[in-house]
Amino acid sequence: MSALFTFITRVIFALVTVVLVLCLMGVAIVTMIGLVIWSLLRGRKPVLDTSRFTRARSFRAGPRGAAAKPMGEVIDVEVREVPDKLPPQP
Repeated sequence: MSALFTFITRVIFALVTVVLVLCLMGVAIVTMIGLVIWSLLRGRKPVLDTSRFTRARSFRAGPRGAAAKPMGEVIDVEVREVPDKLPPQP
């Protein structure tokens, strides 16, 4: 009896979760359509910025566990003090 109650509860929670996700997706779609219509009414062409997808697609991670390549020789830089005001030019 307890197992049946647990199963029914899980099925109900799964269905509620699916309905919630579908409702949120519906709200997102209606919002996007509204924004596109609003921009068209104002005379502006909607712009889809896909540059992030292009950058993500071009990113290639190395194989797992592979050692990082050395960056090259490290060059030290001499520190010098920069005066607050420049001396007057002649």
